[in-house]
Amino acid sequence: MGPPLSDARSVALARTKIQMIAQDPYESLNPRMRIGEIVTEPLVINRLTGDDMRQRAVRALERAGLAPGTDFVDRLPHELSGGQRQRVVIAAALSVQPRLLIADEPVSMLDVSVRAGILNLLKRLAAEDGLGVLMITHDLSTVAAYSDRIAVMYLGRIVETGPTLEVIRRPAHPYTEALLSVVPGHDPDHVSTPILLAGETPDAAHIPSGCRFHPRCPKAFEDCPLTEPLLSPVGDGHSAACQLVSS
Repeated sequence: MGPPLSDARSVALARTKIQMIAQDPYESLNPRMRIGEIVTEPLVINRLTGDDMRQRAVRALERAGLAPGTDFVDRLPHELSGGQRQRVVIAAALSVQPRLLIADEPVSMLDVSVRAGILNLLKRLAAEDGLGVLMITHDLSTVAAYSDRIAVMYLGRIVETGPTLEVIRRPAHPYTEALLSVVPGHDPDHVSTPILLAGETPDAAHIPSGCRFHPRCPKAFEDCPLTEPLLSPVGDGHSAACQLVSS
């Protein structure tokens, strides 16, 4: 038996309100489909088709920064640059009018010269359209420039979260401190000392006891392997999961 009808409707609604932007724009597009078909495919899958499918594709492409959209709907993916392909992926996500975009390393596969354009597009969509953007990235400099809030994860658990500038300026968890210590600064007269973590990241199938960061933490002490710390407040909307914070 399938899920109850009410649950099925909730799933269907979630599929349109939450959309994904894949990391690799080269592998996430079907090379045999026209751009217009790719952009409107989510509409077909979710049975939101209408008589103006081509116009919907044009509007979504232009909203994603590919204007005029009529110049792109009949092209194939190999005819576009990497940045243009990523905008096509974004346009396809926008076609169903979502409320949340999950962007998985959305610029890591792109040239540095086009990264800012994609990030500015996501920022504009969030500011002008009230669209939520959840970005997954290892690049803290990108996070600092484009996000409102940040959540730092280690081995599948959030170890620190809060307003971006608060976390960047006053990190409370040793793992966050280590990540920030290796981010290049803008002031050549101020050189920070990188915090080099010992050992290797543990196997995610065998999480260490207590604080999962303690085998590599330069501040670990005798209580760290015994108790897994909960997120504790360290400021206005700023929390960290560390024995040094909760004790």
